[in-house]
Amino acid sequence: PSFGFLFDIDGVLVRGKTPIPAAKTAFQKLVNSQGQFLVPVVFVTNAGNCLRQKKADQLSHLLGVPISQDQVMMSHSPLRMFKRYHEKCVLVSGQGPLLDIAQDLGFCQPITIETLRERHPLLDVVDHDRRPNVLVSAYFCVQILSVVLFGEPVRWETNLQLIIDVLLTSGYPGNPYQHENYPHIPVLACNMDLMWVAEAQSPR
Repeated sequence: PSFGFLFDIDGVLVRGKTPIPAAKTAFQKLVNSQGQFLVPVVFVTNAGNCLRQKKADQLSHLLGVPISQDQVMMSHSPLRMFKRYHEKCVLVSGQGPLLDIAQDLGFCQPITIETLRERHPLLDVVDHDRRPNVLVSAYFCVQILSVVLFGEPVRWETNLQLIIDVLLTSGYPGNPYQHENYPHIPVLACNMDLMWVAEAQSPR
């Protein structure tokens, strides 16, 4: 065929975990009796909280047609091309299996917000129940050279505070702030979509 399809997922094929009935019907017309696509089909999504294989498995189940991970383009998929950051220590923020996602994309030294928080527990002070009872001496001495935002985190206050600390200290959040920190280390933001619906009745 001389054409193919790019399908958005959320709000087009599914709403949350519920397939849109017309979409499921349409997909039955795109495959032959063996379940093979009659034209090239790729799925694109702003989502960044899982591996491509998991998203492919979800779509296969919801739409009733076999879909491979090679047909799925996540919001973080382009980071495979950012090879200049792959060997560097990067801080990753979001939800889901963050280390697995980062390593699948080629990053060799990813660390999570939670790991950074464990190394610098006194930097996360909003949640009083998580403050250490005794002074902790753990220290993260490797310089963080980039921040990768895969998507929205659960603990916004912790993520925002530690990311700001990393930016203002040029990657050494245990150090005091300096004044000559601009431009700061790069922030690779994969998903800036803060308005979505899922199964709700209005965008949020």
